[in-house]
Amino acid sequence: MRQKQPRQSGEGGNAIIEFAITFPVLILVLFGVVTGGLVFDRYMTVVQLARNAASMFARGGDFATDDNKNVLLLGAQGLNLALTSGDGVIYLTRVHKAPPGTPNDGALVIAERHEIGDNSYASSSVGQPNASIWPNPDLPSPNGDVKDPNEEGSAVAQVPTPLQTLPLGESMYVVEIFHSADNINFGGVWNSNPRLHSIVYF
Repeated sequence: MRQKQPRQSGEGGNAIIEFAITFPVLILVLFGVVTGGLVFDRYMTVVQLARNAASMFARGGDFATDDNKNVLLLGAQGLNLALTSGDGVIYLTRVHKAPPGTPNDGALVIAERHEIGDNSYASSSVGQPNASIWPNPDLPSPNGDVKDPNEEGSAVAQVPTPLQTLPLGESMYVVEIFHSADNINFGGVWNSNPRLHSIVYF
C-alpha cells in the first residue's frame, strides 16, 4: 500500500499568503464586472428612451405641456428623472432649414425646443436659443417655439455635416439624453461621475 507523503508545513501558509494577495484584485474585478453590466443596462434604457421620445416627437407629441412629458418619463424607470430635476436632462429639438432671403439663409435652425429634467446637468450639443426668443414670448405659455428662428443667430443648430442636407420645408427631430450613472459606480470604479449620452436624429 502506497503511503501518503507528509504535507510540508509551509504549504498552508503559502496558500493563505497567495490568497491574501490576490483577493483584493479579485474583488476589484468583480466590482468592475458588476458595475460595467449595470452601466450597460442603464445605457440601453437611455438609448431606448431616446428612440421612444424621437418617435413621439416626430409624430406630433406636444411636449410643451406636462402630460406628454410624464408619458415619456414612464419609460424612464430607474433613471431618476423628473420634469425639472433628477440625474440628467432630456432635450427635444425640432430643426428646419431657413429659407432663402432670410438672415440664416440655408442654415439649419432650432424652431422648437423642450426640456425634461435638470438642464444644469449638461448643455444641448445642438445649440441653445437666447432666452429672449425661447420660449416664444409672443405665444401663450407654455410653448416650446423659438421666435423668428430664421432670423436669430442664436437659433442656428449644430448638427453633423451629413444631416445638413435637410430639404427646405421638412423638419428634423433631435432627442438628446444626458444621464448620470454615478449611483451605480460601486467602489469608485471610475474616478469621475460616469455620464451616459444618447442622441437620436429622426
